[in-house]
Amino acid sequence: MKKIIFTVFFITCFCAAAFAQSGGNNLDYVLKNMEEADKKVNTLEVDYVQEVIYEFTNEKQKITGNLKYKKPSNIFVVQKTPQEQRIYIDGKKITMYTPENSQAIIDNWKNVVNGDFAPAAMVSFGSNWKNISKDNDISLIGEDENNYILLVAPKSKRDWNMKMFVSKKTFYPQKALVDSDGIIISVDLTSYKTNLDFKKDFFKFNAPEGVEIIKLN
Repeated sequence: MKKIIFTVFFITCFCAAAFAQSGGNNLDYVLKNMEEADKKVNTLEVDYVQEVIYEFTNEKQKITGNLKYKKPSNIFVVQKTPQEQRIYIDGKKITMYTPENSQAIIDNWKNVVNGDFAPAAMVSFGSNWKNISKDNDISLIGEDENNYILLVAPKSKRDWNMKMFVSKKTFYPQKALVDSDGIIISVDLTSYKTNLDFKKDFFKFNAPEGVEIIKLN
């Protein structure tokens, strides 16, 4: 999986016997309900907290921000800490703008959706799981009192995986645990707001004067 240097990272199994006996029906049930819940949402806003642990150095980093989503594929993220960063996604390209550095990095969204940018991948999962499943395996590996637990992992090069906790009540993603090449990422989504009035231009990056644009693809 391609690695990009930027501060926002895209992001215990039990009851195994019960799920093994039930086959794929429970997975179909969760994905269908996630898709149905997603159909009722045109726009979405959520706060997120990420905790990143670098296993080789034991360094820890806490990241907070706000994410806005407008169908079909527009996402705008304002990372608040540890460094201000604004991320614009249109479903094809992702632009990561860091005001402090006067620099914007533009890349293919597909290069970073798998694992590196967990919050954006999570909020759009209900509408995008079929597309995600083309390159990744999705399985239901357990549940707790409030959530179903899904596992997402690449079909080919298995250098990362994401456990996603989906609310039994709303079928919105609540939490994710991403394990990727010595990096452990915990993501919590809170304060969901749906069907707000967002203008389309809100999700478009307009580079301020003097900003360096770096295109990776």
